Amino acid sequence: MKKLSPSTRIIVLIGCCGALAIFSSTISKSLLSLFSESLGATGVQVGMIASASTVPGILISYIAGDLADRYGYKKILIGSLLIFATAPFLYLVVRNPFQLGAVRFYHGFATAAFGPVAMATVAAFSGKNTGQNLSLYSSATLIGRAAAPIVAGGASDIGEYYEISWHIPIYIIAAVAGISALFMVLFVLRRHKKDEDREAAKLNVGTEEKIPFFKKLIGLFHYKPLLYVGIFYAFVYFAHGAFEMLFPLHAVDLGMTRAQIGTAMSVQLVGIIVLKPLFGKASDKLGRLPLIVIGLGISAGVFFFMMLTKSLVLLAVLIVIYGLGFAIITASMSALAADVAQKGQLGASLGVLSTLMDVGQTLGPPTVGIIIGYYSNSFGIGFLGFLLLAAIAFSLFAFRRAQGGGA
Repeated sequence: MKKLSPSTRIIVLIGCCGALAIFSSTISKSLLSLFSESLGATGVQVGMIASASTVPGILISYIAGDLADRYGYKKILIGSLLIFATAPFLYLVVRNPFQLGAVRFYHGFATAAFGPVAMATVAAFSGKNTGQNLSLYSSATLIGRAAAPIVAGGASDIGEYYEISWHIPIYIIAAVAGISALFMVLFVLRRHKKDEDREAAKLNVGTEEKIPFFKKLIGLFHYKPLLYVGIFYAFVYFAHGAFEMLFPLHAVDLGMTRAQIGTAMSVQLVGIIVLKPLFGKASDKLGRLPLIVIGLGISAGVFFFMMLTKSLVLLAVLIVIYGLGFAIITASMSALAADVAQKGQLGASLGVLSTLMDVGQTLGPPTVGIIIGYYSNSFGIGFLGFLLLAAIAFSLFAFRRAQGGGA
């Protein structure tokens, strides 16, 4: 068997680590809206708790990316994984919505730092296969994301069977996954010394000239291609973050059990794990914009049908189709982010994009929480459909400018 190159080994490692980390993060929020309600949270409070973990992304994603550019990716990865390993234990001691929001805020620092730096690491080692490798990395994380809801649903039933709080097994499993991801980095990446070879050295040594922090940040926000893509990120993740909060509530109204909700949310990702790398490769050849528009159209259509249906079977089918549309969008978005990043500023550029993405994810759940408080869960889902139609219009405007008139 042909020996893997250092670059390929590191990409595989980051993918495996990402799968565990995202599994830990996703299982922690899979039934979060139900956990919030069990603590007495109102509709608006449920939305605020759901968005609490995205606030750190606004605060530190750029900082994490900038530090990775300056001092190497490995240190930031380890720091974020320490939070993944410790945060799940805090869920076990919360007693009210305020405490749960505080834990979510702390947990958010993990994904805020890990996400952009892991993507920057993969992109740095990808050469001309950026779209394909970022999609492979994303598919690895989707394995964790797909497994998490169904495990959460089953774990909650186990908790009730043994007459303990149904959420306790969920967060114990999250802790095991987070600790495993941390040990994977500590005991595998430590073999890559900075002088072992030039490729592995990228993990430990900064890749940019030391541009002053705020001068660099201002320059990135004045760079229009990056800003346009970032605003689009905010559109898409506003809708996605709100939907992740809203779907369990809507499904319960229609008669789904927690286990069925977890299964439905997991099944949507099974095909994506296989297909997303193909979407990424297609975007390398065909361009980013056509696939993004197709994905947005599919997702918007799903929301409109979901708003109207009362059938549990059709609801399950629709969430699978939504996952496919979201995969088409994000396969192209990840590569586009790397495309517009300026030389030597990959980590910081992806950090800025992650910040704007988290602005969307932060605003989405509480905004839609207010809407469903006045109207209904179905109305909130329909609102997200119209939002994605607006995102299509913005993408046609922005991406042609982001790439000088091309897709």
